[in-house]
Amino acid sequence: MLINKSLSMVATTTVIGFIVVGCGNSNNDTNLDSNTNPNSNANPNSNANPNSNANPNSNTQKHIVDIAFSPVDLSKNDAEKKIMRVSPKMTVTYDDKTNQSYTLSYKTLAKMGDKIGNGTIGLMTDKNGDPLLKADGSQDISDGPDGNSLINVGDKSYLITHMEERPGALYHTELKLENGEVRTVDTKPVDLSEMGGTIINCASTKTAYGSHLGGEEDYSLNTRYADKNSPFYVDCALDENGNDTSGEFNYFCSYVDEMGKYLGDTNIDKNNGYNGDSFSPYNYGYIVEVAPQADGTTKSAKHYVTGKYTPELAAMMPDGKTVYMSDDGTYKGLWKFVSDKKIVQFESDWEGTLYAAKVTQTSDQNGGVFTLDWVTLGHAKDSEIKVMIENKMKLTDIFDIATPDENGTCAAGFKKINEDSESECLKLHAGKEKEAAFLETRKYAAYKDATIEFRKEEGLSYNADKNVLYVAMSQIKKSMEDNYKGNETNNDIRLPANQCGGVYELALDSSYSATAMKAIVVGKPLNEGDAYADEWACDPNGISNPDNITYIGHDTLMISEDTKYHVNNMTWAYNTKNASMTRVASLPIGAEVTGVDMGVVGGKGMLLINTQHPFKDNPKAADGSKPNSALLENATEEELKAVIGYIDGIPTEILK
Repeated sequence: MLINKSLSMVATTTVIGFIVVGCGNSNNDTNLDSNTNPNSNANPNSNANPNSNANPNSNTQKHIVDIAFSPVDLSKNDAEKKIMRVSPKMTVTYDDKTNQSYTLSYKTLAKMGDKIGNGTIGLMTDKNGDPLLKADGSQDISDGPDGNSLINVGDKSYLITHMEERPGALYHTELKLENGEVRTVDTKPVDLSEMGGTIINCASTKTAYGSHLGGEEDYSLNTRYADKNSPFYVDCALDENGNDTSGEFNYFCSYVDEMGKYLGDTNIDKNNGYNGDSFSPYNYGYIVEVAPQADGTTKSAKHYVTGKYTPELAAMMPDGKTVYMSDDGTYKGLWKFVSDKKIVQFESDWEGTLYAAKVTQTSDQNGGVFTLDWVTLGHAKDSEIKVMIENKMKLTDIFDIATPDENGTCAAGFKKINEDSESECLKLHAGKEKEAAFLETRKYAAYKDATIEFRKEEGLSYNADKNVLYVAMSQIKKSMEDNYKGNETNNDIRLPANQCGGVYELALDSSYSATAMKAIVVGKPLNEGDAYADEWACDPNGISNPDNITYIGHDTLMISEDTKYHVNNMTWAYNTKNASMTRVASLPIGAEVTGVDMGVVGGKGMLLINTQHPFKDNPKAADGSKPNSALLENATEEELKAVIGYIDGIPTEILK
């Protein structure tokens, strides 16, 4: 692939090709506001514009051959570093060599804490819907809007938005087109009390049948910390402040405390796996599905059969059976679930088989090349695993666990594994294979020699035009290096370290099973003295720490960043045919790009992009210094508010 070329082509535009029938009149270099043609080609999944393909002004059919974003320049001064800047124009070119230009701009839908209808978006609540309060007694307003899914049901449009918090939350916001502008009508948190709530809701995708799939990125609820018979046990104070008994803040304790507050569970027993009246560490770390209904209600489910780990998100393939899940952190896996039957509508009780990837490396160049096989972990249905969780199990009901000795070896009868940044010695209890597969998924996969060496495995997105799956590795470091710390059991992945990360393409067979994996674009670390190195640690003419990725069709993969190595996090349009890249958005300093999704409201096309935690992450230069600290220190209360918004002016004719 043209890896090096892609990093040097930032000044180029992204070229995208596809076919559309009955396009509007298109004169050369005509500049139109897309709102002037709301019926140009609405999303076929939307009922709001059933005649969207019709064009009463055209007697001929013409085909779109290219579209191009005009690039966004790098921020040149403090004023530009502090604001959202997006591509000013999209140009559509047709097979008769005419083109049509559309003016683009960024529009805010909501800032966290805004009152919308009867609700306050981003307000964190307990299982009863009552506000959760911070230590100073104020209401807890999230600054972490993450995954977005714009879903049309009947004549209604709903936006499901994650809050990446502990406890987690999903907001359900009705959108409506009024006088050419998309407005928020009402918002409310999705009621997830029956599943015990969620935690760290990260990225998301949409299903073909109109539901939202998102991951519970529960970094710290590894059950090795919860079981008193584990050498990794953490003794929490259970003081609602996330402290251990020595008074030190601990993330595991924080997760327990925050979920306890959400549930109102005051009987969490740290001598019994931190199980309580309603809380169990085994209840978090899964894929959550939410299906908006035409009447404004939602259906929701937690899909335990996708396995427990640190899922960023899930992506369902066109067969309606195969679902891939990524796993964020160090020493993590890549997962595949295959349903027994095609899923064509929301169902709360999935049934099928769970697999873990096993890779064989064939090259370590430019991010690496691999073949893939799949290790079978187990078969179950959601309801079956839910019963196990309700039985308040502990880790040592499934595995005996110990630490390696000073030589890095395990006692007789134990097997050494690497998972979740640690080495462990495990011995599986007889007859506990199913519990291991679905409650201790990563440990069991490592136990069965699957590859548990991925690092910061983030976004997933499917390209139907090529039948490939994309996965973002935010960093190619640590467990993806050759025998990291000299302590790896398998050492399947042996790559040179690259702190800037990369995006991989997975080839799929006719059954949508991944068979091969290769990097298609990687970031470029900077050294002191390099151009841009006085403010940037990764070359700003390429990606840094890719996170959310979204294939929007027609050879365009949107790659969005979560990085401290760029002054501004950016979204790129990567052309999957020629490897060119165009900078499409530059966010306020300190903000992660989240929630990239495309859709239609009332015939109006939208490219959603959220600004998560602006003015929070302090970007580093190549020497490790933080030359822009003053911008964060002087941020106003208004600048610190996270934003849900969209690029306006996207022509609906480019949407499938």
